[in-house]
Amino acid sequence: MSTRTPEQSRKRRLITGISLASIAVLGVGAAITTAAWTDNVWFSATADTSTIELYGAVADTVPAPGDAAWEEADDQAAAIVVPADSFAGLVPQETRAVQIWLWNGSTTALSVELSALTLTGNLLFDPDETDPSTPASIGVFTDETGTTPYATTVIPANGTLGLWVVVKTPNWVSPADDAMQDVASPAVPLQFIGSTVAP
Repeated sequence: MSTRTPEQSRKRRLITGISLASIAVLGVGAAITTAAWTDNVWFSATADTSTIELYGAVADTVPAPGDAAWEEADDQAAAIVVPADSFAGLVPQETRAVQIWLWNGSTTALSVELSALTLTGNLLFDPDETDPSTPASIGVFTDETGTTPYATTVIPANGTLGLWVVVKTPNWVSPADDAMQDVASPAVPLQFIGSTVAP
């Protein structure tokens, strides 16, 4: 049996009602604070890759880009051939040079390296084969006299570079070097490798 007076019971109900009302009000307040205005900004991006092509030509003067003189020569089988008479009939103490050209037909710069020449077993250029005579020499140079050997060079997009293939013979004398007469060299491959350059 309850000992609360009617007045105490009314106060309890009133307090409970106020408490519940407070909770309800707090609930409404929480709902209001989670609402917000929003806006967005979007970005989109596209990308593509460069076109890579290194061309070569044999000529005394630079061919115009796109001229028929330029060749792709992407493998050794399709190598650009230096005319056979360019280095024919060599004699002692002679220097001959043939101008070649590189054209970077790419859409980006290329670092162009010359692979080491393979001369092993060559009867004209390999010292092991010409011994005791001094061999002739062959190389790629930036000048016609064969003074400055070619070093890896960056060619800009659509840029050209003129170089020289130079053959030199030493001071062969008779009879010590008579074995160097009528000696033929097989084709010496010259491989230029173009690699992209990061901006």
